[in-house]
Amino acid sequence: MEGNELKDLGEVFRQLAQRSNVAVHSSAKLLGEVEAVAAKDDEERAAKELDALRRKPGLQPVPVKELGDGVQLTPWEVLHTLGWAIALSRRGAGRGLAEHWGRLTCSQALEGALGTFMALSAEGRDTADHYKALQSDELGVGFALALAESVLTRRYPDHSVSIVPADTALRAGFAVTGRDAGTSVGYRHRPQYFAEVWKPGQPSRVFPIVCKGDHSGASASHTQLASASVHADAVRIGGGPTHPP
Repeated sequence: MEGNELKDLGEVFRQLAQRSNVAVHSSAKLLGEVEAVAAKDDEERAAKELDALRRKPGLQPVPVKELGDGVQLTPWEVLHTLGWAIALSRRGAGRGLAEHWGRLTCSQALEGALGTFMALSAEGRDTADHYKALQSDELGVGFALALAESVLTRRYPDHSVSIVPADTALRAGFAVTGRDAGTSVGYRHRPQYFAEVWKPGQPSRVFPIVCKGDHSGASASHTQLASASVHADAVRIGGGPTHPP
């Protein structure tokens, strides 16, 4: 739908394939705001005598050179990433259908054009209140993973980037839930995905990824990013603990 009129199917496909700019905000000012929220949270936890959280050390803004002249994506690239990322593991023969359904749920939520920034469409903005949180979470996953792949591809040219669900990877050696057999992780914080940057004949580089999404203001994003710093440091590979604490 567009207003009170039905969209032509060809127009829907054209909009899904339309490349536009994606706004990326990563700066020293943002880092300072997130660190202030994290410090306040740590103080409140200490006052309540709660266990201290381990946060990712040495956080830095994404270097400008890795963003280049900006990041350009199509809505379909975001939705394609979203579809396979949120489909449950061990789905078997039905996984392809689950991935496709995940893409359809937000298929008309985004719009953009050359020279403009991608944004929510009228349909995306008019989503029922009870679904806004779910839509923002799903689009947060799609944008985060698509952006991570774009940045890592620029950082490591001539390498491939593979995104793997963290639970799938961790289950190879740890019990991530009470139903799993094996050594218990005993720590509820963990990233949602890993990005493996690889090239045949060379060691892989692995990056934890935490995805957040919201439909509120900047202060909510600061809180989410402070929380993400905890989840991102839950798994260390090499030079630290051999498993999540």
